[in-house]
Amino acid sequence: MLIGIDASRANKTNKTGVEWYAWHVIQNLKELTKDSEHSWVLYSNEVLQNGLEKLPKNWYEVRAHWPVKKGWTQVRLSYELWCRPTDVFFVPAHVLPRVSSKKSVVTIHDVGFRRLPQLYKTRDRKFHEWSTKDIAKRAERVITVSEFSGREISETYGIDPSKIAITPNGIDHDRYRPISDHAEIEERLTRYRIPKPYFVTIGRLEAKKNITNLVKAFTLFKARRGLGDPTKLVLIGNPGFGYEEIKKTIAESNAKQDILQLGYVPEADKPAILNGAQALIHPSWYEGFGIPPVEAMACGCPVLSSNAASLPEIIGKEAGIYFTPGELESMAHAMARIQDESGLASRLRTAGIAQAAKYTWRNTAELTLPVLTQW
Repeated sequence: MLIGIDASRANKTNKTGVEWYAWHVIQNLKELTKDSEHSWVLYSNEVLQNGLEKLPKNWYEVRAHWPVKKGWTQVRLSYELWCRPTDVFFVPAHVLPRVSSKKSVVTIHDVGFRRLPQLYKTRDRKFHEWSTKDIAKRAERVITVSEFSGREISETYGIDPSKIAITPNGIDHDRYRPISDHAEIEERLTRYRIPKPYFVTIGRLEAKKNITNLVKAFTLFKARRGLGDPTKLVLIGNPGFGYEEIKKTIAESNAKQDILQLGYVPEADKPAILNGAQALIHPSWYEGFGIPPVEAMACGCPVLSSNAASLPEIIGKEAGIYFTPGELESMAHAMARIQDESGLASRLRTAGIAQAAKYTWRNTAELTLPVLTQW
């Protein structure tokens, strides 16, 4: 068979969750199939880079150049697949081209835009709604990243559960791990001007990540600790939809001098920041999986998490402290517990490292492979 993969998202330079998922799945599929009887083609609008260009003998690159920002998937990629059809076509990122193989497989990471539409730009919500309905109608199989998301997709779009494959995300365990070299941690903290102790959150600064309530809860936590408390809150991620409200909340906070915004931080620097943190706080209203908590657990960083959506499934009962995302008291109490309860942080570290070990990109690819090849 000839199996095509949309590699355009994996080929982006500054990757976030979906882009990293696509990159890791492709790279691991290469390893699993280098002696396969099937042929594989990666499609992109730019020259493949950052390791994607290293292809086994049965893998090929097609650069379908498109000079404008929009329309590559629906026009240029569709034209390429019309001219030279594949037997199977895999899209790791939620949008099926207008022309595709009958045996099309698409990954839907979550349907938060349907469950919590107010947290999305109207344009983005409408696009996701259209693309998901299109996938439900035309894709032969759907991949998703948690049992929770599988149920959500089936319930909201009427997709037969037998057509949905669950392939949990992984993380890069070579990168995200406990760091014994304290000098390495301190070098990164000095570079980013992060004083200890601190809580950290990782993810786009947007409404659906519930950052406004996190800032309010941290302000409440600080007020209860009293004058002189040194604890900081570190926000890692670029601004997104709803950032103006986040910015306003920070400006009005009595703890604003203790809230640090780092913007985008390269993957190479995140493990040291997680290793140095008291805890990762992940307050999201909705997640189909939640990679940052797993990366934190792998580093031995305790996790304080929202109890929403897939997060309890992914983090597990023993490896996280949970709070209700809309309750400031609940979130502030979780922060106080990690500082005040003797032995709690140590127990969470031990349980978290064990839980994170379950999530590898190799396993994701091994579960994905039969979805693409067994028909």
